Amino acid sequence: MTHRPDDALTPVFDRAGEATRRPRDRFPRTPELPETAYQIVHDEMMLDGNARMNLATFVGTWMDEHADRLYADAYDKNMIDKDEYPRTAEIERTCWRMLADLWHAPSVDGAAGTSTIGSSEACMLGGLALKRRWQHARRAAGTSTEKPNLVMSSAVQVCWEKFCNYWDVEARYVPVTDEHPVFDGHDLADYVDENTIGVVAILGVTYTGAYEPVASISRALDAIEQTTGLDIAIHVDGASGAMVAPFLRPELEWDFRLERVHSISTSGHKYGGVYPGVGWIVWRE
Repeated sequence: MTHRPDDALTPVFDRAGEATRRPRDRFPRTPELPETAYQIVHDEMMLDGNARMNLATFVGTWMDEHADRLYADAYDKNMIDKDEYPRTAEIERTCWRMLADLWHAPSVDGAAGTSTIGSSEACMLGGLALKRRWQHARRAAGTSTEKPNLVMSSAVQVCWEKFCNYWDVEARYVPVTDEHPVFDGHDLADYVDENTIGVVAILGVTYTGAYEPVASISRALDAIEQTTGLDIAIHVDGASGAMVAPFLRPELEWDFRLERVHSISTSGHKYGGVYPGVGWIVWRE
């Protein structure tokens, strides 16, 4: 078996009656056995690193065999078609309601939530809800809905940069410094104004794992509302902490116990114990 980089062809194992090369970037002219197609893709993935040795991206790489079997049972379910697959949809609903209870939603029955394709999509939905809430309030007051902004730490995960880019929101970053190694609400009045759709707090900064003190950020926003009348909501990016803090730091108030926290997102595939990629988002109401 040979490899010729100049012809952009993928080598395969010899089989009687088959060509030993196939085009990489276009459909082949002839069919091939399923075993051959499997071997081609399988060998490509062999070049990746060992997922069990990945310590960089907070991704779960192991589940027990019963969870593996449940994954296989659900491969063919189009979960978005909730009329066709109501029991699968009910399982999803059960999961986010369990999270709503874990995160101290004042009323689980009054909460709202959904699963997402990874936590980045959950952050997108959380940010979009903040923008919609702000737009509705501004329109009701007869004021402009132009130039929305979102305030967050300079150590925020890149998905928030993407959110601001996708939905035309100005990103306002509070710098991380030696004096303030995490976003703790300091000088917050310098960053928020009538166009601020919300503030993002991170429960598990990507670089350090540190929890931003959501309660301190909430108190800073309370003080701002008292002086300016601005009612600014918090979205907690649960990141690597929302599945851990309720068990290791149950006394820590970061979740819906704080009235200013309107929504929380997290990754099921970080410390939720499942493979990538699933995320969750829950709204207070």
